[in-house]
This record gives sequence, C-alpha cells and structure tokens, in this order.
Amino acid sequence: MAARHRSITALIIAVSVAVGSLALVVFAGLFLALGGGASAAAGCNAPPAGGVLLGPGEGALVGATEYGGPGDPSSGTVGASGVNLLAQPDSYAELGGSTFATATMLGGLPYGTPLRITWGGRSVIAEKQDIGLGGGPIDGRPRVIDLWWELAGHLGIPYMDGEWSGTVRIERTPATGAGNVLGGTPAVTASAGAADSSGSGSPSGLACAEATVGPAGGLAVATVPGARAQLLPDGQALAPAGAPAAVKAIIAAGNEIVAKPYVYGGGHGLPLSEIAPSYDCSSSVAHLLWGGGLLGANEDMTSGMFESWGEPGPGRWVTLYASPEHVFMYVAGLRWDTWNAAGPGDGSAGIGWHPLIRSADGFVARHPVGL
Repeated sequence: MAARHRSITALIIAVSVAVGSLALVVFAGLFLALGGGASAAAGCNAPPAGGVLLGPGEGALVGATEYGGPGDPSSGTVGASGVNLLAQPDSYAELGGSTFATATMLGGLPYGTPLRITWGGRSVIAEKQDIGLGGGPIDGRPRVIDLWWELAGHLGIPYMDGEWSGTVRIERTPATGAGNVLGGTPAVTASAGAADSSGSGSPSGLACAEATVGPAGGLAVATVPGARAQLLPDGQALAPAGAPAAVKAIIAAGNEIVAKPYVYGGGHGLPLSEIAPSYDCSSSVAHLLWGGGLLGANEDMTSGMFESWGEPGPGRWVTLYASPEHVFMYVAGLRWDTWNAAGPGDGSAGIGWHPLIRSADGFVARHPVGL
C-alpha cells in the first residue's frame, strides 16, 4: 500500500471493513474519460471525480508518484494484493482519494491488471499489486498512480527517496488472444457508462460496476445483463445483473484470488477475510462463500465437510459438488475450480473461473439456503 502514500496491510483491511458500505465506483472501461465526462446510465456509476477511465488503445497523461526503496522504508515490501514487491518489481499502486478505503482513481481495477506506463520515451508493462492514498494534482493532472521504486527505475526515473512526482502516460494493454479459448468473449474487462456509437451514454450491453454486499462488501464487481456470469480473457468474471447480491459478492471474492497458486493445505488456518498466499480447493471455495456472507471468517472447511453443508441438491444460483477429496462449485453458470478438469477449452489450468461443465460423478451436490 502506497506509502507516504500508504500504510500497512492491516490498516488497509481494518479501514476497508469499517467503511465497507462505501461503493467502489466504476471498473476500467472501453473508453477514456477524464473528470467524470461519461454520465451514469442504466445503473452504471459515473467515473470517480478527477479520476481516469482507460480503454485499450487509449492513453492518458496522469499525475504519478514514486514509493518504496531504501529512502522510504515505511512503505514496506508487501503489496495490498499480498505479493512481495521485490519479487515483482514492475508493480504500481492505484490511488483512491483521501482514504485507504477505496482505490478508485482508475476505476477500482482488480489486482493484477496490467497497464502500459510511459515516461521519457520508455515504456514498461506493470501490474496493479497495491493501493494507496490520493493527493492533489501534479502539473495540473489528477494524481492517480504510485510507481514502485524499481518500476520507476526501469522507466529511467531518478530515485528520490520516495519523493519523486511527475506525469506519466498510462494505457490499457491489448488482449492476450484468449478469446478463442473462451468462446469469443470480448477482450475487455468492463464498461462503466461508456458511450455507445450513438453517443447516448447507454452501456449497450457492456458491463457496469457496483459494490458488493456481505463481509467482502466494498469490492467492485462488474455486471452484465441477464442471469449468467461471463468469463473474461484475463480470468476475471462479470456478475449477472439479475443475480442476488450474495451471488455478486461471491463472484467479487473469487475475482480477488483468481490465479493464486494451488498448494495442498494452502489458505487453511487463516481467517477467510485474509487473502492467503496460496489456496487449495476447499479454502478457495470457503473464501468465496465468506465473501457472499455464507460462512464466518473463522470457518475453516475441508472438502469433506462441504458434503453436509447447506441444503441438499443443486441450487438456482450456486451449487457445490463435494467429496472427501475435492470440492468445486458453479456460480451463475461459471465453475469455480482449482484445475481445468473439463479438458481443452476449460480456461486456465489454475485456481479460478472455468467455462465448461465437468463430471460430477462421486460428488455430493449441495447449495446455500435460498440460492
């Protein structure tokens, strides 16, 4: 969390919980809008005041600062996402106004979102691994991003003990080409009140972002019309606008830990409210259910325990399939699993959302009450 610009992880978590009812505003969009130029439409939130929404192929000059390094030891070396920033030096922190509760100056991007950052003729692809405070404009431009000091060095920015500030150009990176694997899913992360071709400001069927409810309340989740979730090429999921709030919160919590390493026993022994360095099948499912308000933070579940959890049989929105050895679940039509068990075309090989149906032989079907 960004330093003079940020504080320690525990403080972030505490403040985030305390103000969880504050809605994170928009997700990253298809179009660039400065200073709230796009109006809210059909339930979409407007861009953050003074913030920036970026689309692929676009770019914006924004105010930036530098944090970390030997001259700024208060920043620490662990990002809000849980990664060691020294091991992942091309990282940035999204800023969020005057509190640590929301990092929305770029629309509330998910951790791991890549941006192309350019300064002085040099460009680096960096990933969001941190969040931090905002601040006043820099050279008349909104201050929206903190650059980890090693990233700043890769750009040729002179190290100034965490005191450098200036302008950089930031833009979304192009899609990775996974759309064919995911059945032609559009190569975008979301839209927030983006204007359609008529200029009316209608979302035109693209996603809108809203805040979730439940223990993980305050997480941004992008929604799409209808009753089915949609998988994006980057592994994130868009929640169906017609789903109950708990389902949207489950999806938001899943997006938090997509692509985390699989380690047998990983995630167990920690409160579900903490982001663990790694997960296994049962701890990842438990984290999502905690996000939806369906498990307490200290309910450490094994896969076998889910055989008797909730109600028997499939649910309308959420269905768990449990055995003594494994547990996976479907949420609004997407499968949450720790591997691509359905074979080719089943998305990432790791922890996260998968688009195909896998065999449920040997598993017990359960569902949350009311879902």
